[in-house]
Amino acid sequence: MTNRWENTKMEVRDPIYGFIEYDDKEEQIINTRVFQRLRGIKQLALASLVYPGAHHTRFEHSLGVMHLAGKIGSQLGLDDDRVKILRLAGLLHDIGHGPFSHVSEQIIEDQMTDSKKILDKYNAQNVQELLSILLIENNDEIKAILSDTDIDSVTNLLKKEKRGSIEKNIISGPLDADKIDYIFRDAYFAGVKYGVFDLEKVIESLTPIPIGRESHQLGITEEGVYAVEQLLLAKYHMNVQVYKHRIRRIADAMLVKGIEYAIEEGIEEIKGVYDFEDSSDFLSKFIEADDNDVVKIILDKSKGTAGEIFKRIVERRLFKEIYQIDVNNENFTDDVSLMNAGNPSSDQREQITAKIAKLLDVPPQMVIFDLQSITNPTFKLPRVTIDTVTIMVNRRSGDRSFPNVSQIFNNPSVDLEKTSIHIYAPLDRIGTREERNKFIEGKYGDLDKIIRGELR
Repeated sequence: MTNRWENTKMEVRDPIYGFIEYDDKEEQIINTRVFQRLRGIKQLALASLVYPGAHHTRFEHSLGVMHLAGKIGSQLGLDDDRVKILRLAGLLHDIGHGPFSHVSEQIIEDQMTDSKKILDKYNAQNVQELLSILLIENNDEIKAILSDTDIDSVTNLLKKEKRGSIEKNIISGPLDADKIDYIFRDAYFAGVKYGVFDLEKVIESLTPIPIGRESHQLGITEEGVYAVEQLLLAKYHMNVQVYKHRIRRIADAMLVKGIEYAIEEGIEEIKGVYDFEDSSDFLSKFIEADDNDVVKIILDKSKGTAGEIFKRIVERRLFKEIYQIDVNNENFTDDVSLMNAGNPSSDQREQITAKIAKLLDVPPQMVIFDLQSITNPTFKLPRVTIDTVTIMVNRRSGDRSFPNVSQIFNNPSVDLEKTSIHIYAPLDRIGTREERNKFIEGKYGDLDKIIRGELR
């Protein structure tokens, strides 16, 4: 990071945008311990096991969102004070991420007695936003840099939807700076071309659209429809090919299960990170750990399944997917089994994994039941889905809904969301890929009977 204008403006080189400028206050935040910890939290958790280049972190993503938020605000003609708050919100929007990014969010939420009550108390949409808000409001380092007014302005942009706020849309909306940066950045570091889109045209096309007498929503000009189609298709392909890649899903499911077992084993350092308490003591413990810390603690302290699973992750001896079925009317023809398949009870999951473990001759705790769906994913990725209906287009004619303007996205099948059941287990004793595939094929009928039978 180098000085450019005698300590007034500094800049850092970014592989996506070239130089990102920042001012004194932003530099002070960047240099805090609580922000620097983001260097140790990978943006895509264990995706590097599939895409070796995907080692980028929440640190550079946060710098990118700060840059984009300011750029969008300036493009829309917002005054300097509003742009400064936008940049601060972009910089701090991910400060509440825990180890392995969204994996922490799921585990912390599972540990909460009444997550909805706590989220509502702080007007947060999810656990990561809750922790971001709490850290901005309570962390001594941040409080020493930002005024009370700054803190209120920033946290208001991170809280649940505020109707008619352009700034809120820039930070958290259908076309926000967060999505634009992570789609482009994730594609770059994963080394895939799916996430490429006309970034400058998307930003240029953003415009305020009146939705009432005094309220406005961030939308796009009619000329920007094609660029936004490109962005949405990039998101769709990244979702399918990177975010929900089969091997990545298995690794993430193992990660979740390993941390859950570490909590069950009573490893205090892990419990301190994931067992949420509405207290400064919890926040202090939470910011102590990053990805490497969690791995090291579990490998050093676990004497049971948690350690075994994490050793497998580190050595890339991953479980195999031995069964998969889509949850739909074709596969589950009666209403009861369809409902159970979409939301199986803990007892049903335990019965299924116990029977499959016996069939495969492996310990039951080494079989993972993974329900992939928008409402109950093993690995939560909020904001992966972009609701195209909420994107408004500035048109002379009355119809301004994006799906009705776009020639591609008026077809709902383009971004189909489906629910599916996946079963993972170790198959170490079977040597080659061909032998494993043959083994799985031979057991598939029995696996299908177990799952369908328990979900009736």
